[in-house]
Amino acid sequence: MDAITPQTQVRFLPALAEKIAEWFPEVQGRSIAVSEVSITQENVPTLPLVMSAFINSTAEPPTRTRMGTFDMADIFIVEFWLEPARYKKADGSETPFWSYYPYEEIRDNLLSHISEWDTPNGEIITYRRLQIGAEPFAVTLTFTFLMVFRWCSSLPPAQGIPFKLAVNILTPKDCCIPEEPDPCP
Repeated sequence: MDAITPQTQVRFLPALAEKIAEWFPEVQGRSIAVSEVSITQENVPTLPLVMSAFINSTAEPPTRTRMGTFDMADIFIVEFWLEPARYKKADGSETPFWSYYPYEEIRDNLLSHISEWDTPNGEIITYRRLQIGAEPFAVTLTFTFLMVFRWCSSLPPAQGIPFKLAVNILTPKDCCIPEEPDPCP
């Protein structure tokens, strides 16, 4: 990187999907970041598969000053799609009961790796919940996470008349107030 070639920002969800492919070799590289999914009988993907997707974002930016920097929280999911299977009767016919899936092993592996992962932009990840669903297309294990990070404006600071207001009311001569470091380097 130099003044001519700007630094490329690594996007969180694609980076996470790449890591999940490493952490879960049994998915054979089938880990992708997606925006939405529309599965039909005709386009069922090869299973197992892992998808990472953004859900929503919340923040409480300052209301009385410019909002050039503040903490933001994104909610995202990591969804494992597994082969669907039902318990069978003695005669081989299916029961209405979906087979048990080892969610504890998958959860423990995922959480262990995420807790040790150096996220691309310093995001902090916390686990929220796991939901399991079963359909004829797949059994899904949907893990929900909260990611917190410091948002910083990408625009250059406003250019105006540079000045500093010095206030020395009741401030001793040898005392100075240090400037706060820029939270967005």
